[in-house]
Amino acid sequence: MTTVQAITFDLDNTLWETDNSILKAEAKMKKYLESVAPQWMTDFSIESFQKTRASIVRERPEIAHKLGEIRKLTLQHWFLQKGAQNIEASRLAKEGFEVFYSERQDVKPYPGTDETLEILARKFPLAVITNGNADVLSMPIGRHFQFALMAQDFHSPKPDPVMFEEALKRLQCKPEECLHVGDDLDHDVGGASKLGIKTVWINNKNQPTQYKSQADYSIKTLPELVTLII
Repeated sequence: MTTVQAITFDLDNTLWETDNSILKAEAKMKKYLESVAPQWMTDFSIESFQKTRASIVRERPEIAHKLGEIRKLTLQHWFLQKGAQNIEASRLAKEGFEVFYSERQDVKPYPGTDETLEILARKFPLAVITNGNADVLSMPIGRHFQFALMAQDFHSPKPDPVMFEEALKRLQCKPEECLHVGDDLDHDVGGASKLGIKTVWINNKNQPTQYKSQADYSIKTLPELVTLII
């Protein structure tokens, strides 16, 4: 793959498993809020939180991709419904989000991820394009990346081209000179392909092989990427 000049990566379920880390962060958020506001947390559960969150998203679809803002609004709405005053609801929402977000960064990269990124970073500039809000640059593996673009800082998430276009601009390369690696066929493969960016689909969930044709390349684990492009 001699034309590749730069590589961009998705994060969640590409470099690490996401669901368990989110559940762990939400459990810690819940425990904290129960300790500081027990009177309003008696019937709080992850399911009730998600139901409230869904109603906020329906009301504010234009900010659905701004995950931090949505989480704070959801918590604020919860406490207001339970009888908290605006100032207290806002404070609790802010504190709850901070606890969640701190724990959200405690992810465990898939085996071989750090080593693979280290090898690739010696030859290519690496960057991140994510719809999530994990702060990868604050993590140990963040040292391999030149920058990270998060959907919450743009008007639309992937597969909208805006983040891919910004990445190409910063990397100073043409679409055909860039390779995007991700697990989502719509957001990652579809979004990048529309701009002419080469794509690698990480099929770590063992999805049916007929989906392979949507990407330029398909792998099951990140370390396979080294033998694919070097």
